[in-house]
Amino acid sequence: MTYTRTECGVDFKNHDITLAVLNMEDIIHGHPKNFQINLGFQYEEDYLYCEDMRVCDLLNLKDVSSPVYVYSKKQIEANINKYKTAMKNSGRNIQLSYSVKANMNPSILELMRNHGLFLTLVSGHELRLALDLGQEPGKIVFNGNGKMNWEVDLACRSGVLLNVDSIFNMRQTIDVCKAGGYVANVLFRINPDINPNVHGYVSTGQEGSKFGISADELEEVLEMATTFEKIRVVGLHCHIGSTIREPEKFKQSTRVLVDLFNKLRSRFPDLYVLNLGGGLSIPYKSQISLPQKCKQVVQCEIDKNDDQEIARLYDNLLTSKLTLSTFLEAIKPLPRGKEIFLKLQEQVPSECLVPEPNDLLSSISDIIPPEAKVILEPGRSLVGNSAILLSRVLGTKLSKKKNFIVIDGAMTEVIRPCLYGAYHHVELAEPSRAAHLQNASDQSKLVWDVVGPVCESADFIGKDRLLFTPHEGCSIAVFDTGAYCSSMGSNYNMRVRPAELLVDGEKVKVIRRSETFEDMMKLYTNYYCFSQ
Repeated sequence: MTYTRTECGVDFKNHDITLAVLNMEDIIHGHPKNFQINLGFQYEEDYLYCEDMRVCDLLNLKDVSSPVYVYSKKQIEANINKYKTAMKNSGRNIQLSYSVKANMNPSILELMRNHGLFLTLVSGHELRLALDLGQEPGKIVFNGNGKMNWEVDLACRSGVLLNVDSIFNMRQTIDVCKAGGYVANVLFRINPDINPNVHGYVSTGQEGSKFGISADELEEVLEMATTFEKIRVVGLHCHIGSTIREPEKFKQSTRVLVDLFNKLRSRFPDLYVLNLGGGLSIPYKSQISLPQKCKQVVQCEIDKNDDQEIARLYDNLLTSKLTLSTFLEAIKPLPRGKEIFLKLQEQVPSECLVPEPNDLLSSISDIIPPEAKVILEPGRSLVGNSAILLSRVLGTKLSKKKNFIVIDGAMTEVIRPCLYGAYHHVELAEPSRAAHLQNASDQSKLVWDVVGPVCESADFIGKDRLLFTPHEGCSIAVFDTGAYCSSMGSNYNMRVRPAELLVDGEKVKVIRRSETFEDMMKLYTNYYCFSQ
């Protein structure tokens, strides 16, 4: 179902009208947030917008309840276009392939297909979904370190590009091809033993990882492929991890793959694909405040050089008109901006500054053979920053040791903080009207842990966050939830999985409805017998 902005209850785009509705004495004062976060999200007078829709109004939609995932179509397309521009500038034959495990919503997959992307999969049911959506088999890559026979059979029968991950996977593929009379188009996934400097749970290319063919096993796999005529070796694959912030790591893994590619071309005449994997991170901490040491660096440079443009940008940062990452990107092209940027780069958290697709491809394009077809498999960097989890505040708890904001979103919707210790930025999505709850007369922010209602101490979204005290029912946004949030969600504590909305300008489409109690229970065979 698709809604327009005015169907959300009230068209609040005119802020003079908006603020007249509220009791101005109840609004917490300070610098109102007025800045563009990315092409999909921006703050206007402390209200968060997704494109042209004020997000708190989305909770007025029929059949939409809190929490809910909200996606920006414009931001997804901007992310795709960043890669396409970088690919064009590289001068190499590069194909983009979306990593479906990041977010498998069919509407998002359809958007990727419409932009000409391949799809990279890691399970048989993801393969079934891609085929059902009409994706051409030749534009599908099937990865995975442990595939069931029916999955390998479907992949070989359909003619997709199949990654072989081990000796047993090679043997399994040969057996399936013998039984079905298929020819398998395979790539070898190589483990290059490279440390990507990421959390151990998302590191996939080091010795000891469960992923990829090690150097010790490689020759046996190659020999098996050589001796069976139904195996057509078309490429090599490597994926060293996720949330990678160092282009040099991609360069190292690419060198390993290119060296092997050159050695094996005479042995496998159909070899033409170099699949370099994905894993580029996104700036999860783009909205944090500038650390005090960085403020001193910037102020010193402004005083020393009287740079008015940097001074203007800096003032916009301090008055909440720019995010930290936007400020850093804006000063780089300025005469002394690059020097200041490099100084700040040593001080700010690494999650604020991540490589762009152009940084990635410019670091590797000169070592890629011109005759090779390169596949890139991003997921997070295509959809991660395109969504928020929009929740409501259930209440607050204050004590001497800890203050808690309890929201209706939880680890069941955003598991990354408790699973990886990952950071997701959290901000109120509308002005707070709870100033009377604060002890301080200056209505200052407090330090909070933002937690959900799940019965686990690990159920937290963010710790030690500086926020104004929200009123009960206040809408609150968890940012950068487009990747590995909905797709890793669960029904723990019998919580229903939320709806998902796709915003396109002034239109909103429900691309997944919220689950119901009945949806959860229909798979339990005896439930309806007991409930009669």
